[in-house]
Amino acid sequence: MRFTFFICLLLTAFRFQDALPKEAIAQMIATEKAFAKMALDKNTPAAFLYFLAPDGVVFDKGMPQNGLEIWKNKKPQGLLQWQPIYAGMALSGDLGYSIGNWQASANAQTTASATGTFVTLWQKQNTGDWRVRADIGVAHKANPNQVLKERFSAFKPSSNSVIQAERFVFMKDFYYWKNAQTSLNPHEPHLAENVLLIRDNNIPIEGKANAVAFLQKNYQKKLIYTGLKTIVSQATDLACVYGSISGKAQDKDIKGSFLRVWQQESKNTWKIVVDVETIQ
Repeated sequence: MRFTFFICLLLTAFRFQDALPKEAIAQMIATEKAFAKMALDKNTPAAFLYFLAPDGVVFDKGMPQNGLEIWKNKKPQGLLQWQPIYAGMALSGDLGYSIGNWQASANAQTTASATGTFVTLWQKQNTGDWRVRADIGVAHKANPNQVLKERFSAFKPSSNSVIQAERFVFMKDFYYWKNAQTSLNPHEPHLAENVLLIRDNNIPIEGKANAVAFLQKNYQKKLIYTGLKTIVSQATDLACVYGSISGKAQDKDIKGSFLRVWQQESKNTWKIVVDVETIQ
């Protein structure tokens, strides 16, 4: 009888673990849509000031800046709309990302004057609410909306040392760009099969083969990538590194920002699932 009871407890626990990221991604996307609706119903600054975490960042003038400080000084101007088309979630259901299309226009009656892709990193707060930890975007021609694609980790790490994972991923990200300066094949070993590469003036590039082909033609080896922050899920299966870009390219001074989402595919084997760069 005790053995049967123990087995029932295990099965219940496994079902709960499987359901947790699916429930969390639904909550996160519902919050994303509420965020977009508030921007329409009120204005964009009000929406950001409500949904940003106290330590949430946006990227301004090539550097991550505290989002609340940036948006409290912005006046409502025009209309910003957005729709998520990708969403990823950690197994612990506390850290995720949404990616989608944005359109800026003067008002609801006018056509979009600018379009692009946004990437938002969401984290569940102690209150149970989802709030924005980082928000970054690029501009490019209009991209058709799609049915939302959900993405989950397949590997369940046995170690839950968040601090250790933060340090490991931070150094992994550092050596990724450092080795790219000299390695003959710097990108392919570090990209997940379903990687999303997001760049200015380009519709999101999906898949390792497409991303490698793009990077082989466009990667600037002289640029410096300075990681400034690593955020890791409690399950240590998902991590985000963001920072600044500087240097010279084609004799021009470059200033920009990057954000990369890493996912653990096997023990201590991390791959990039989202890679965003924007140059100011």
